Amino acid sequence: MVSNVDLQKEDNQEKSSKKSLGYMILNNPAFSALIFLMIFFAIISNRFFSFNNMINILTQVSITAIIAFGMTLVITSANIDLSVGSVLALAGMIFMALSVSGVHVVWGFIITIFLGAVIGLFDGFLVTFFKLPSFIATLAMMTIARGLALLMRGGTTICQGIHPSYFWLGQSKVGSIPIPVIILIVIFLLMDFLMTRTTFGTYTRAIGSNPEAARLAGISNNRILMIIFAIIGVSSAIAGIITASRLGVGSPITGQMKELDAITAVILGGTAMTGGIGTIKGTFVGALVVTILNNGLTIMGISSYWQQILLGLVLISALAIKRFQRQ
Repeated sequence: MVSNVDLQKEDNQEKSSKKSLGYMILNNPAFSALIFLMIFFAIISNRFFSFNNMINILTQVSITAIIAFGMTLVITSANIDLSVGSVLALAGMIFMALSVSGVHVVWGFIITIFLGAVIGLFDGFLVTFFKLPSFIATLAMMTIARGLALLMRGGTTICQGIHPSYFWLGQSKVGSIPIPVIILIVIFLLMDFLMTRTTFGTYTRAIGSNPEAARLAGISNNRILMIIFAIIGVSSAIAGIITASRLGVGSPITGQMKELDAITAVILGGTAMTGGIGTIKGTFVGALVVTILNNGLTIMGISSYWQQILLGLVLISALAIKRFQRQ
């Protein structure tokens, strides 16, 4: 029988062998892609490395990265969540609706985060107790959440009667640093600590690697999975709040294709689709690659339609590289 001590020891050995920057650069194509893209776009346009554009990139990456951090946990546990974009839209609509109703911004934030957690817990309940594949459970939630977002105002945006305090999270700055960037840094540090310094991270990898061995080791697989889905629900809700606050409206059509951005960032960052392997640091690099690619192509004047095509090709390339690395 495998013990918790054995799992922790194996996990520590794995982390110590992979903690060097050199290892991560050589074994994670995302680092190479990030450096290449930055050099390429710097050559193409002298605006790329401007201070304003760097801040713009960090602000844009905050949405993708925050969702992708939660997705890292889900995919590391050998699951998937396709509902993140729809939950983002629903959270943004709820947040702005609370403002119109006169709810204080602090309570609006807490209520929206709580509802995001409830949605995540519901997904986790379907996966753990009803034994539905996470693909099916979250696909259903994707349509439900998007439908609820559209139903709230008959498909229209919430743009009137919003209290200015609700714009603070998305539009304010501390010095020259936007609030979304500060939120991103805080969440990154928390999630990285969770994955690398706690037994929860060890259990997440153990479940993704071999759920039966994890169960025999005394790990409560269902409880861990419920927490994981609650976390990604909260991540999606935070991303929805920031998006709505930045735009200054609650829109039911925001967040479309965000699941693709998040999954691409996670895969580029080195997380295995089969589970058991995943890092928050790698995911952050992957999110930077996705965001810089879109930002650079926008500077070059390339259509957003082509950007979607190229992002899909990047995802296919990342998966193909991983397949060849395993051979």
